[in-house]
Amino acid sequence: MMLAWSFAARTLDEVARLLRALGRHRYISEVDHRIHWSVDLALADHDVFAPHAASFEALRKKHGLDLGSRDPRLFREAKTEDVIAALEAFWTPGDDAVRYRRRLLEAIAGTGLPPATHAPFSLPPDEIPHPELILLDWELHPVDHLDAERHAGALAAMEEAEEEVSPDPVYQEGPTIAAPELCEGAPNGVLADDFLVWSDGPYSYSDYVFRGAAKAAKLVDPPEGYREI
Repeated sequence: MMLAWSFAARTLDEVARLLRALGRHRYISEVDHRIHWSVDLALADHDVFAPHAASFEALRKKHGLDLGSRDPRLFREAKTEDVIAALEAFWTPGDDAVRYRRRLLEAIAGTGLPPATHAPFSLPPDEIPHPELILLDWELHPVDHLDAERHAGALAAMEEAEEEVSPDPVYQEGPTIAAPELCEGAPNGVLADDFLVWSDGPYSYSDYVFRGAAKAAKLVDPPEGYREI
């Protein structure tokens, strides 16, 4: 079962610092971020996204992709900085953002899919809209792979909590980011609520890692999980 932690990150700069921190700490095994083709298309006049939009168009023509499907080829792997650049493009108030949002909605409408109508950042992780547009995933080392010296902090936290641990990796997910989140999620450039990140695995392990990431991101407050709330 995944649980959510809320982070005191509401501005673009705070979210950017948090995303960087979540992908750089010593407990990370893998970072897997993905961007939907419609985002690249909407931002095709942006230097970061233009090559990806062109590459996808060539792929679409070659394979006859169904743009409204769940085909994994409709997403590309993305660096953290690509994700941040996309959020900046949509969340920075101004004419450019208005243009990008219009292009995004037109691209999705062109697939024949119904528009997403949920309130931004309101969906739990088991209610996934289609299409999601930005996927944020991290994998942490399994507890039994942790080094006694290098990972002493998390091991001590788990020992103190006396939690049962499993040999499985720990998976973490960012919030659902679909069209409402990109187009309406940051009025005037600021999120309406704290940024949520979800995690499975031992609570004390995730909590320790999240607290370290929030500190590295220089957020004003530590994250809050359900035990704090």
